[in-house]
Amino acid sequence: MDAAGQVVLAIDVMGSDRGAGEVLEGIYRFLRRSRCDSVRIVAIGDRKVLDPIVNARRFAQFRSLLTVFHAGETIGMEESPTKAIRHKKDASMVRAVELVQRGDADAVLSCGNTGALVALGTIRLRPMAHLERPALGAVIPALESRFVLLDVGANPTPTVRQMVQNALLGSHYCRTAMGLQSPRVGLLSIGTEEGKGNELVQETHEKLKKLDGIIRYVGLVEGFQLFSGDVDVVICDGFVGNVLLKAMEGLASHLKTYLKKELLKNVFRIFGCLFLSGAIRNIGGKLNPKRYGGAPLLGLTKPVFKAHGSSDREAIEHAITIAARFARGESSQQLERDIARAEEVLARLEKI
Repeated sequence: MDAAGQVVLAIDVMGSDRGAGEVLEGIYRFLRRSRCDSVRIVAIGDRKVLDPIVNARRFAQFRSLLTVFHAGETIGMEESPTKAIRHKKDASMVRAVELVQRGDADAVLSCGNTGALVALGTIRLRPMAHLERPALGAVIPALESRFVLLDVGANPTPTVRQMVQNALLGSHYCRTAMGLQSPRVGLLSIGTEEGKGNELVQETHEKLKKLDGIIRYVGLVEGFQLFSGDVDVVICDGFVGNVLLKAMEGLASHLKTYLKKELLKNVFRIFGCLFLSGAIRNIGGKLNPKRYGGAPLLGLTKPVFKAHGSSDREAIEHAITIAARFARGESSQQLERDIARAEEVLARLEKI
């Protein structure tokens, strides 16, 4: 936070598939809706693109809350992360992470190249003590609740230790960002019986069972249980998580198109929709993924959030809200204690 007690967010404006204008619209929606001076935003990008929008009359009321930081390059979605961060020193994503690294901002939000953001965060901001790799989480809406799924792509081939650490990271995020005092942690598998799953799942399961009092581990969970409200955190490797996340997003998109097509097929169905419009609107609101637009990269010394490259202004607005809430409430001390306690427990078990 700055001297005035404001949370400062560094937002990479240039990484969006929809263009910088859409990200700035999301920033405008957030500032207009929040109506408070507790969050200050630094928009990082090419001034030739950003200034004409930010200097418009409607942004005038937010002059003290929104500043532009020039960055002349952009990391494309198709670029190699390692090559991009090595050669594009003036990229908007690089500059955003540097602001947090220097202490001039509290958190980063970007819609850009996921691999580049993970690499930059890991190199510049560094994992927390005892943590080997960061994990990318995603908040998934369910009918009556929501859950955190991780990892969804940062680490496709984790070790058992990293899987256990992900459980600690997910539990901490639920407490800090979602207000759950005792989040239930489940491990994704092909069955709930003992012995189910591959070697990674089985070994992780045995170690998580030993961490009672550090996390609330409820055991193995199957895919059909994810939306039942039985768990708040679901742990899996980054390969499975990324496939699962994209499959859910694709299904939601196709289901919406299918329902719209069927409900508008004839006048009788259209008439019936008038009576169901309230229920349909409520369900749509609860399941709207835009409400959970920011995916946290957990385990780093400073908060980093990744939004979809295709995020529209509504999704950006909610991503900013989540990032600001987490940055304000973030306290790594309890997480560090939990990790240290878990390391001690697991070290004792290895000696037995």
